[in-house]
Amino acid sequence: MWLVFPPTGTMLAITSTIPREISLGPLDREFDWRLRITASCEAMHQHCTALVPILRAMPLQLHAASLNAEQQLADRPLDLRARRPGARALGAQHGLRQEGEDGGRGRARADGGGEGPTAPRHAAVPASTMAQPAAKKARTAGEVEPAPTEEAKVAEPAKPAEPAKAVGPPPEAETDAPACTKPKVQGSVRFLTRDTTLNLLPSACGGIFMAMGDGGIKSLFAGARASVGLTSGRYMFEAKILECCAGSDARGKGAHVLRVGFSAAGSALVVGADKDGVCFESDGDSDARGCGFIHNQTRVKAGVSFARGDIVAALLNLDKASSNFNTVSLFKNGLRISQPQQIPDNLKGKALFPHISFKGVSVHTNFGPTPLAPLPFTCRMVQDAAKTDTAVAVAQEPADGKYEVVVPVGLPDEGTFDWLDLWLEKNAGYTELSDRMLVAWAEQSGMGKPRGAGSKVSGDKPAAEWHDFDIASVRRAVYSIAPLQSRHYVVMEVRGNLIKDERQALVKRFSDGAFKIHAHVAVGTPTQDFKDLVQRLTLKQKQESSDRAFQLKKMEEKRKWQLAKAQFHAAKAKKKAEKERQQKLKEMQKKVAAAKAAAAKAKEGEAKEGEGKEEKKPEEEKEEEKEVEEPEEVEEFGEPEPADEVPPKVALTAEEKAMVYRPRDIKDLTPLAFSSSFTKFSLPAADEGFAAVKYEWSKGPKCDEYLRQWILERKFKNRVEELVPSVWFKTKLQAWRSAVSKYQGKQTEYRASVAKKAADKLAKEAKARAAALAAEKKKAEKKDGAEDKGEEVKKAEEAAEEEEEEEADFAGLDVFGAEDVLDIGGGMPLFRDFSPEDWAMLGLRFELHLLAHAFRHDVDDPERLGVHTDHLDFYFQRYFGRALLAKDYGKETVEELVGLVDDVVYVNAKGVLESQVEAELETPSVFVKATEEARRRRALRLDLGEEAAKLRLAPAALQGQGSRHSKGNRQDGNKWWSSYGKVPSDRANYSHQPYGNGKGGKTGGKGGAWW
Repeated sequence: MWLVFPPTGTMLAITSTIPREISLGPLDREFDWRLRITASCEAMHQHCTALVPILRAMPLQLHAASLNAEQQLADRPLDLRARRPGARALGAQHGLRQEGEDGGRGRARADGGGEGPTAPRHAAVPASTMAQPAAKKARTAGEVEPAPTEEAKVAEPAKPAEPAKAVGPPPEAETDAPACTKPKVQGSVRFLTRDTTLNLLPSACGGIFMAMGDGGIKSLFAGARASVGLTSGRYMFEAKILECCAGSDARGKGAHVLRVGFSAAGSALVVGADKDGVCFESDGDSDARGCGFIHNQTRVKAGVSFARGDIVAALLNLDKASSNFNTVSLFKNGLRISQPQQIPDNLKGKALFPHISFKGVSVHTNFGPTPLAPLPFTCRMVQDAAKTDTAVAVAQEPADGKYEVVVPVGLPDEGTFDWLDLWLEKNAGYTELSDRMLVAWAEQSGMGKPRGAGSKVSGDKPAAEWHDFDIASVRRAVYSIAPLQSRHYVVMEVRGNLIKDERQALVKRFSDGAFKIHAHVAVGTPTQDFKDLVQRLTLKQKQESSDRAFQLKKMEEKRKWQLAKAQFHAAKAKKKAEKERQQKLKEMQKKVAAAKAAAAKAKEGEAKEGEGKEEKKPEEEKEEEKEVEEPEEVEEFGEPEPADEVPPKVALTAEEKAMVYRPRDIKDLTPLAFSSSFTKFSLPAADEGFAAVKYEWSKGPKCDEYLRQWILERKFKNRVEELVPSVWFKTKLQAWRSAVSKYQGKQTEYRASVAKKAADKLAKEAKARAAALAAEKKKAEKKDGAEDKGEEVKKAEEAAEEEEEEEADFAGLDVFGAEDVLDIGGGMPLFRDFSPEDWAMLGLRFELHLLAHAFRHDVDDPERLGVHTDHLDFYFQRYFGRALLAKDYGKETVEELVGLVDDVVYVNAKGVLESQVEAELETPSVFVKATEEARRRRALRLDLGEEAAKLRLAPAALQGQGSRHSKGNRQDGNKWWSSYGKVPSDRANYSHQPYGNGKGGKTGGKGGAWW
C-alpha cells in the first residue's frame, strides 16, 4: 500500500497485502489536506493500529473518512502538525525508511519490500518543517516557545522519542440490524405523482429521474417524496448521480446539486426548504463546500462531498433503543461521511418519508431490499421495512378516471388568495398552478426574491420584473407539461379567470378527456368560515407588526443604555487620566523644586571654601510635607440595564372585526391591468365547457347583480389607464390655440395703436405750444394774430374731442352682449386689459371644459359619468401633457381650483367635472367673455379692499406648464406640443402672453411675448 502526500512528494510504502487503495484527496477549506480511506476489507483491520501513528507523524492535518476497521477514522481530524517525533524516526520504529536514505527520490519503503512507484516530483520537505517533539507542558494557540540557551542544550540529555498512541474517532455506534419476522410493507415504494414537482421526468425503466432543462425551469429544483414513511426503526435508501447535465442555472451557481433526506407529508417538494424536512446536500461543482446538512433553508457543513458516480445512502434512525435515536446519517459508497445529525423537534414523532431533490443531474434511486453499496453494518432498506414501522401514502384515484381541474373565480382584492388558501387546506392533494406558486418554487430553489417595480408587481403576477429569472419561460413549460400528468389541479389566475376568452383557452388546454373542469365562484357575501379566517389572519398580521415595533423599541432602549454606559465610563476614564496627569505634574514640579534647591545649596557650599562641613542631623533636616492622598471615590453606573420583556398582546378593533376582506400591501392586479380589463369581467357559465359551476358565496343571479354593480362603481371611481386622446380632441385644441393666438395678436396690435395715438397727440400738443410761444416772442403782436392763435387751439381741442368720441364706453359695456370680442368699437378688443393672470385663467377655463367633453367622447361608455376629481390631474396630464396642481393656482384642493372658473365648469354632487358650455361651438368667444366678466368682478372686490379676491398664481401656472417639475408638453404616442411660452428666469417684472408671440398683426404667433 502506498501513501502519497502531494505537498512534499513524500511516499510511504507499507509492505503488506492490501487489496484496495488508500489515497489522499484534494484541498479543503477547513483542512490543508484530507485523507480519504476507501478501503473496506478485512485485510485492513490488522494495519489500523500501525497506520494511525505513521499518519500522525506527517506535518499535515489529515481527515480519515469512514475506515471499515476495528478503530475507524471516520470524520476525525488528525492534527499531524502537533509536536511529535519526526516521521523518519517514527517510520524507523515501524520498519519504514525513506527513499532518501538509500539514494532514491522521495520514496519510503518497508524493510524487505519490493520496488514501489516513483513519487511525484515535488520539493523535499525541509528538516525545519518536520514535526518537532512535543513540549512538556501545553501552550496556548499562537504562543512561541523560547529558544533554549547553550547551557541548557549541553545539560539536557537526549531523550528517546516516545511512540505516539493510536487515537481514532469514536467507534461506530450503529450495529447490525436484528432479524425481523414482522410483516413487511405491502407494495413497492414509489413516488406518487402528486408528491413530485412538475419538472420531474421519470424514465421508462423506473428508478431513474431527470429534470426539464429548457429556459428558466432549469434553475428550479426537481423534487420527489416517496410513498412510504417511517415512524420507528432504522432504515435507509440510496441515490446515485448518473450524469451531470449541460448548462447552469440563471444565476451561474449550483448547477449540479443533489439532496437526499426525509420530510413530513405535505411539506415543500424541495426538501430542506421549509421546517418540515431535513436533507444532506452536495454541490457537485464545489468540493470545497463539502456535504451540507439543511433544514429550513439553513445549511451547516456535515462532511465530505459526493459527486457523479458515488452511491450515497441516507439512514434514518428512529430506534428508541439506539444511542443514535432521532438522527439521520449519510454514507458514501458504503462508508460514513457524516456523523449522525439530530432531527428537529418539530419532526419528532411524525412519519418521515424519503425525499430527493436535484437539479442539473440525473439520479437513480434504490429503496431496496438489497443495497448497492453495503454499509459496515447490516441495515434494512425502506422496501424491507416492517409494516408496523411505516405509514403509507395512498394515491387517490378518481372513480371515473378523470382528474379535476378547479378554476377559482373571484374579484380582485376581495379575498381571492385567502379563499384559495382556505380551500387548499380543506382539499389536500391538489397542485396549484399560479405565478404565486412559481415564485415560491424559485425562492425554495435559491433564486432569492423578485425585485420588481411597485407599479408592475401584483398578487396575480408577483414576478413581472424578475430580472434574474425568466419566469415567463417557466410558466410556458409548466402549462405545457401539466395536462400530461395525472394529478388534480387548481388554476389560480385572478384576471384570466374573470375573462371569458381566457377561461375558454384554459378549458381547451385540458380538454383531452383526462380531466373534468369545475369553476368555483367566490363572489358576493362571504361565508362565516371565511370571515373567521380573515379575522385570524388580520390578528396574526397585527400581532407580528406589534412584535416588530416592540422589539425595535427595546433594541433602541438598550442601545441608548449602552451608549450612556459607554459615555459614563469614558468620562470616568477621562477624569481618572486627568487626575493622574495632575499628580504627575505635581511630582514633576516637586522634582524641579528639589533640583533647584540642591543646586542653590551646592553653589552656597562652593562659596564657603575652607570651612568645615558639618553633617546635618536628621532632626535638623526640614521634613517634607507629605501630601495626604484622598481616597478614590468608587463611582458606578447607576442606570439599570433594560430588562427583556414579553411583547404585549394585541386585539382587533371594532372596525377591524367588521372587515370582510383582509387588506394587502400589494394589490391583486396592477392599475394598468385592472383598468384595461375590469370592464370585460364576467362569471363562468356551463356553456363555456365547464363540467360544473359551483357558487361558494352568493348564488346564481345574486352573483351576476353583484358583479354588475361592482363594475359600475369601478367605472365611476377608477381611471382609464389606457385612454389615448382622440383626433377630435386634437382638432378642438388646435382650433383653440389658433384663436388665442389671434386674440393675443389683436391685443398687441390694439395696445400699439393706442400708444401711437397717444404719442401723436402729445406731438401735436407740443407743436401747438411751440407755435404759441413763438408768437408771444414777437414785440408787436397784432389782434388778428391772437385771434388766429385762438382758432388754432380751438381746432386742436376739437380734434382731440373727436378722437375721444370715437372710443366705446368700455366701463359701461355689457360683456356678454358684445357681438365681436375682437372689436367692441373703435377697434378695441374686449380683452384689452387682460394681464398674464387673465390669460392663464382663460386657458384654464377652456382646457377644463375641453377635458370634460373629450373624456366622454373618447371612452365612449355611457356608464362612465365623467372625470372624477380624484383623477383630474391624471387625465389632464394624459391630454395636455403637463401636470395640473392646485397649489400653482394658490389653492389647496382640486375643488377649490375648479371654483376659480365655476362660470364655465363645476364639480357635481358625485365629484365629477361638468361643463356648462356645449362641446360644439362656432366661436370660443364665450370663454373670453367669461374671463373678462370675472376680471371686472375681481377688480371691484379689490377696490372694496377684499384681498382674498387677488389671484396668486405661481410662475408655473403663468407659463402654462402646470408644475415647475414638468418635463414638457409632449404627449407620448401622439406627437403634439403645447404652444405655451416660457418666462425667462432673469425677468422679475414682466407681462407674458402664454398664447401668441406679441408681434401684432392678423397672423398672431406662438407665444413668448413680453411687454
